[in-house]
Amino acid sequence: MPYFKDEKDMLDVQRAFFNKVASDPEVGPQLRASKLIIRFISSDPDGTLTIDCRGAAEEGKYFGVAFGESPLSPDITLTTSADLGHEFWLGKANMVNALFSGKAKASGDVSLAMKFLPSLKRIAAIYKQVLTALDRKDLLLK
Repeated sequence: MPYFKDEKDMLDVQRAFFNKVASDPEVGPQLRASKLIIRFISSDPDGTLTIDCRGAAEEGKYFGVAFGESPLSPDITLTTSADLGHEFWLGKANMVNALFSGKAKASGDVSLAMKFLPSLKRIAAIYKQVLTALDRKDLLLK
């Protein structure tokens, strides 16, 4: 059974999560410094979001996030199931293994994603905080 009931359920979690990451004083500047535009495309449920670490950001945020279609040209596009994306943000899924096994697909210069590696532990902690704040403890994996 999928983690998210539908696209709205997934987007509610993603909006809260990426708002928190974009304003985090530790992770936000690290991601901003990458100057990358990364698109995440998920299935089951379907959804698309684009992280813009290059362009202007809202006040109090280090980067922008667009949900749905975006005119931005991403440096990297990562396509996964929504469940794999959820497990990745929790720090429970290894994206390199998922790419090699075919569970995820990437396009663009994937080596650029290495710029995000130092931030992943903090990002997983933020994701868990957001799930708890949203009273979505059902999404926390054991």
